[in-house]
Amino acid sequence: RNRLHRLFATVYNGGIVKQLFNFKEVFSVLNKVKKLGFLALAASSIGLILAGCSNSKKEADNKTITITVDKGYKDYINRVKGDFEKKNGVKVEVKTKDALTALDNLKLDGPAGKAADVLMAPYDRVGVLGKQGQLATVKLPTDGRYSDADKKNVTLNQKQYGEPVTIETLVLFYNKDLIDHAPTTFQELEELSKDPKYAYENDKSKNVAFLTQWTNFYNAYGLIKGYGGYIFGDNGTDPKNIGLNNKGAVEGITYMTNWFKNTWPKGMQAKTSNQNFITDQFTKGKTAVIIDGPWQAAAYKKAGVNYGVAKLPTLANGEKYQAFGGGKAWVISQYSKNKGMAQKFIDYLTTDKNMQKFYDMTQEVPANEKTRTAVAKTDNELTSAVIEQYKDASPMPNIPEMTEVWTGAENMVINAASGKDTPKQAADKATKQIQQAIKQKYKE
Repeated sequence: RNRLHRLFATVYNGGIVKQLFNFKEVFSVLNKVKKLGFLALAASSIGLILAGCSNSKKEADNKTITITVDKGYKDYINRVKGDFEKKNGVKVEVKTKDALTALDNLKLDGPAGKAADVLMAPYDRVGVLGKQGQLATVKLPTDGRYSDADKKNVTLNQKQYGEPVTIETLVLFYNKDLIDHAPTTFQELEELSKDPKYAYENDKSKNVAFLTQWTNFYNAYGLIKGYGGYIFGDNGTDPKNIGLNNKGAVEGITYMTNWFKNTWPKGMQAKTSNQNFITDQFTKGKTAVIIDGPWQAAAYKKAGVNYGVAKLPTLANGEKYQAFGGGKAWVISQYSKNKGMAQKFIDYLTTDKNMQKFYDMTQEVPANEKTRTAVAKTDNELTSAVIEQYKDASPMPNIPEMTEVWTGAENMVINAASGKDTPKQAADKATKQIQQAIKQKYKE
């Protein structure tokens, strides 16, 4: 018995590595103890030894945290991680993988111990993954780096599941070689689209002066919202109240439908291929104005387009185009064994200084309010346009039921655009489809 205690003390009190190969001796002693009737002592000793091993493993794990990012962010993480590693005595291991793939794999990779501690997630995935139990809750810094609107993007049921990194929303791109200023109203776009200079080369009865992918509900929603439609009631939190077929929504869909029927080539009614058509027309100087996301700027720059960027035009009804306000957040895997250090790391990544470096290296507009104010003073038109448009943006609902909206809403616009249904019929069918999908998947 005394021999067992001495051996256990050696193993448990810091000698675990040296004694790992003495387990044969441990269990030999335990066997003798068992024969002497000290079964409870044997069992408790095994438990304590294994606990010692577990504590040692946990201590070792805390020396490294892993972060998975898209390859475009790898250089940024490697640039800034050094100071954090020195200050905290840890190593930050950077892995690259498509962000959405990493998030989709989390439910399998997490339990298997293959998931990173820190990942990046679009705002519309944060609440969903949080509710599913895939993400750990985080505590947002209280130093003024986030506004209430920023916090809302990562909040579900009064819990935060991510730390905001970027903001993004649709903007207006225009070709400075074709027009001398950005149109500020849809009336201007309507007039521009009567100019024969922009007649579509394969069908002169159609016009491509202004194009946007409204068959993508992400692009279409801002117009529908500006006319009075909405996805969910109570600021996007009540899935039982869907407003995609109310009077305002139908008016907005009707306005869009007129563009598809009376102005644009038939190919604009496509589900996805119209995006390539729009990009091709704009980069070849056929189209003067488009509405799209800031992520398209790199392609336009590479093509040599002399483009400008501005806020979205006022709608034909005089209201603002309330495009989705999105962005990305740092999130922590619920399966992480280093949640405390991971929290420190995302706090570090989102400081004023590091968000300035993030902007300098990626040109993505930071969610950090102080850094955003600083970069707004630059002469970067894209940055200024995103920041200004974001003020009018409509936050995307981040409740899980939002997942069921996309297919129905996309069908709504396509069916109305093609003339298969009237705008009212298309809106009613889509609303019913979304309601049924939610009821089936989220039974109370």
